[in-house]
Amino acid sequence: MAQVAGGSVRNRYLLFVLCVFDALATDCGIRLQLIQEANPIAKALYETNILFFYGYKTLLPLLLLFMLRHVPERPIVRRGIGLATALYAAVALYHVVWIAFAAA
Repeated sequence: MAQVAGGSVRNRYLLFVLCVFDALATDCGIRLQLIQEANPIAKALYETNILFFYGYKTLLPLLLLFMLRHVPERPIVRRGIGLATALYAAVALYHVVWIAFAAA
């Protein structure tokens, strides 16, 4: 797999996909009154305007992807992206679990 600044291309884009899934699942859960947004900043943005919420949830990862194109590859950057991807994967799993329970 091709290595670039910030780790493999696959991990970087997987992180973005997980962030988008988090935004969509969180929005659905809030609308269905199954969950509440735990992040106070995201909660305030959601309550102000849903577009602000989606912008926050998607533009920050896009900004990170853009910035990583200009950062020299270092092990700490690769590990940071790997950790962030693992954390978002755990959040995605949490969303899948509550969605499955809500559907049952």
